[in-house]
Amino acid sequence: MTLEEKGGLVVLKETQVPGKRSAGKCDHGGIVNISKPSVVQLNFWGVNYKWGGWGSDSLLGADQGMQFVSPLNGDARIMSTIRYYNTYDDLLIYKHKQEKSLPVYGQGGGMIMYNKSLYYNCYNTKNLCKLNIQTNAVEQKALADASYNNRFSYSSSAWQDIDLASDEDGLWVIYATEEDSGNIRIGKLNATNLELMQTWSTTQYKPGVTNTFMVCGVLYATRTLSTKKEEIFYMYDTNTSKEDFLTVRFDKIMENVQSLSYNPNDHKLYMFNDGYLITYDLTFKELK
Repeated sequence: MTLEEKGGLVVLKETQVPGKRSAGKCDHGGIVNISKPSVVQLNFWGVNYKWGGWGSDSLLGADQGMQFVSPLNGDARIMSTIRYYNTYDDLLIYKHKQEKSLPVYGQGGGMIMYNKSLYYNCYNTKNLCKLNIQTNAVEQKALADASYNNRFSYSSSAWQDIDLASDEDGLWVIYATEEDSGNIRIGKLNATNLELMQTWSTTQYKPGVTNTFMVCGVLYATRTLSTKKEEIFYMYDTNTSKEDFLTVRFDKIMENVQSLSYNPNDHKLYMFNDGYLITYDLTFKELK
């Protein structure tokens, strides 16, 4: 906001911030910069629980008050517990929480909250699980052809063969198959019945990346440069079915990226970084 004199009065005028967009807008040329990491807190189970995921509801327009945190058990595989906070401020001070055991366990840190449901890989199967957080009911559906049980997980996080994501275009699943020789496959999901509506096969080997996320129908993949540096180096645009390489580097506070997801409501990345809950702000390329 800026000050402007109008009719003898000083008023506030909204100004456009370069690289920033209103929620739901895809009128940009992709990611060009990632902010310094903002450390929210250590997960509620402590430093020995380095794996998991967290965030808020990533349905476009959803209430952003409630936060969820779900560290994996000590085996770095099983997701058995989820904790909900009413607000972001409650999360910061560990107050007004609800902690629940999942009626159907999950595995890996690939969970996402979307339209008041938690989507994740059901334990020991290639099934997708959809947990209604209000009723605690779970629906399951097998992800056809998907490899699972640590066959093609990411390089720094085991058991994340099946990774859920969401963006301005809806709900996605990122996985790999034997048919594609372990390369990343992107699937567009029907959030209601978990049906695969369309898939895209890439040339990027899934165990060769640390994690992925979706923005405006574009998959971005990261890799490790050092213990303190990460890089977005690969992208696949489902809108054009074209892939490309890029260089967008950003800092980490800890060495390993266990999960990474995007929320189109605030244009932030949410990272589970060796047990710490981290956020980043994204900057997008201006279109001329």
